[in-house]
Amino acid sequence: MKWRLIEQQPYSAAMNMAIDHAVYESVANQREYPTIRFYRWNNSSVSIGAYQNPKEINLDACKKHNVGIVRRMTGGRAVFHDKADFTYSVIAPIRVFNYSIENAYREICSWIINALDDLGIKAALESKNDIVVNGKKISGNAAKAMEKGIYLQHGTLVYGIDFDVMPQVLNVSEDLIKERVTSILQHKKINQEKTYNTLKNSFTKNKEFKTEELSKYELMRAQDLAKTKYNTIMLPADTLLKNKGACYVERGG
Repeated sequence: MKWRLIEQQPYSAAMNMAIDHAVYESVANQREYPTIRFYRWNNSSVSIGAYQNPKEINLDACKKHNVGIVRRMTGGRAVFHDKADFTYSVIAPIRVFNYSIENAYREICSWIINALDDLGIKAALESKNDIVVNGKKISGNAAKAMEKGIYLQHGTLVYGIDFDVMPQVLNVSEDLIKERVTSILQHKKINQEKTYNTLKNSFTKNKEFKTEELSKYELMRAQDLAKTKYNTIMLPADTLLKNKGACYVERGG
């Protein structure tokens, strides 16, 4: 099967989620090949789960530290995305993963685990979608099996930890972050370029792929979605909001 690789670029929080949505539509309508995309964040940001209660996030701290906030199309818990962290999305027909979300999680997360192993960091999969090193989470991942049999999974690999901002934004203590979260830099002093190239090589290993840019349609569609859908974290009235907590200090989900 042929794949498309989109090299990492930084965008706003709303635009990052809008691009994932636009790429999903392109793959679902067979305008583009199944896609692996890497991306960064213009500002450190928080993404919350599709139905997560935004009151779990310290909105005042986000404003104070210029932290973006966006609601993901996927479920799960709040994730803090540092500007230095690595984020990916994989969008492909679920049949690629034998029609199983569990298989998809296992395979895609194995690409991250293998990359970490190549960097000299031993990691393991826990609770189907958490990647841990010595019992501490280094990568959280979320997924959605969407319309037309298309699967979307995205996640973050922690490069370094901002012990000042992250605890404030996620409403958790610094001690809890130190107890449950780890990063690449806490294990190996590896620069970002080497880390990214190792990730990219692992994700594309044994695949026929072509490196491309987002199409004009995808960019236009994403710009529209960023304004109309992803520029607010509020949901329609009477929506059942769920208290989920913070991804990096909770397991699973």
